[in-house]
Amino acid sequence: MGKSSAPGSAAGVDNTARRTWDKEEFAERAEKREQEAAEAEETALDIKKRKRLERDPLHQGLIVERSNLKVRDYQIDLTSRVGRSQVIGLNTPLSQQAGYYCSVCDCVLRDSQSYLDHINGKYHNRALGMSMAVEKSTVEQVKARLQQHKQKASTSNPEEYLPDGIDRRIAEAEAAEERERAERKRAKKEAKRAAEEGEGEEGDPDMMAMMGFGGFGTSRK
Repeated sequence: MGKSSAPGSAAGVDNTARRTWDKEEFAERAEKREQEAAEAEETALDIKKRKRLERDPLHQGLIVERSNLKVRDYQIDLTSRVGRSQVIGLNTPLSQQAGYYCSVCDCVLRDSQSYLDHINGKYHNRALGMSMAVEKSTVEQVKARLQQHKQKASTSNPEEYLPDGIDRRIAEAEAAEERERAERKRAKKEAKRAAEEGEGEEGDPDMMAMMGFGGFGTSRK
């Protein structure tokens, strides 16, 4: 027989029912979270845009109009820090951190490809006061440049345009091969002449047999 509950005892808690959720409350939470994320993203974009405008000489009033895109007049250094070790801390300046530092935009790019894309990009050249428009060359400028290259090619050493003088090395290799071929040919001729001289010293076997010297000087039969 089962035990019966004592009269007057407290009833048990009914926890068999499915738990319910306030859908409106959680919908408001999700909407608020999405709104905060959008505001944070918009704030970051505004800060980035403001910094770009601060670096732009046109918006600062330093120039009246952007110039056309010009040829870079300096050599890009991509290999001076390759293979070097460097200790980076929390207080390390941005210009001394790992990567490629752009002093114009005050930013660090982590690899050479990103750095090249950055310095060839629109915002970097805007900070330098240039647009992405390229000046169109006239016919006279094209003729002058072709004449300049023609004079340079006629007065300079052709090997300067070749990587490590590759034509010179090919010619040297061909000359060495020709000398080796001639040496082999000369050695072959000397060996043949020595063999002929050796046979001449032994004499004709038939003549030696007629003179009674068949059993001397040779083992050939």
